[in-house]
Amino acid sequence: MRLIMESWRRFVTEATAVPDEQKAGFKQAITASNFWTQPHTEDEVDVASDGEMSTPAIEVLMDALNAKAEELNTDLYFLLTVTDDEQYTLGPDDTTGGYPNNWMMRGQYRGPDKGKHVVWLEFRPISDDFNMEEFNSDELVKKISLTLNHELVHYYQLKKQSASKGISDEDAWEELLDDPKQIDKSGTRGGYLSRHIEVDAFAHEAAEELLDKYSPEEALDLIRNRDREAEGVVADYINTLSDQPKELQKFWKKLYTQIKDQSR
Repeated sequence: MRLIMESWRRFVTEATAVPDEQKAGFKQAITASNFWTQPHTEDEVDVASDGEMSTPAIEVLMDALNAKAEELNTDLYFLLTVTDDEQYTLGPDDTTGGYPNNWMMRGQYRGPDKGKHVVWLEFRPISDDFNMEEFNSDELVKKISLTLNHELVHYYQLKKQSASKGISDEDAWEELLDDPKQIDKSGTRGGYLSRHIEVDAFAHEAAEELLDKYSPEEALDLIRNRDREAEGVVADYINTLSDQPKELQKFWKKLYTQIKDQSR
């Protein structure tokens, strides 16, 4: 391990960290909620008490996450919704690779609003022929946790920017939205993945993915060799930015630092 770290020392760069207490706390809250045992079929999708489309399952999860956010004394608010577009209903015929364990559709850090920082997570409902015997709740918990932590990186990026500039979170958020170096205006996957706030967040997510499957040494070896058989975030960066080596190198540097930090 020491030799590997020494050979990669030149790749050390600053990366945004999410406190372990929060990562562990929110993951535990997801697990303890057992939300997947509640109704979540497309027939269950309806307007919830907050006016958003949801299901009983996702309302349970949202309540659990917000209770944990208060317990941890954070200024976070989790807004969870469920799409009512039937084309995204998750069933055995799914072509995206989500069936049966990935109910996530997308996540987004939405910035400060009325004293809270909003993290939005959207879910796909399941079909009537969804086979719960094929379902692994641990894998679903991992996926939600990965997405949630990605958005928390953006939350901490905003906090650092407001502190360094000596301005409010609200003003820092408005500046961030107007900054083309942080928010992609091209509409392309490559443009999105190369924005430095996304490189930071995706490197955090990729490190979590890798360390869930590999030792730190094996993870570093995989990124050193630019393994084309890599999956998840690493594969997305390789496939999308292979013709932009400078941009891809920024991701490798952040990923190295995240693997190093998260494996301590």
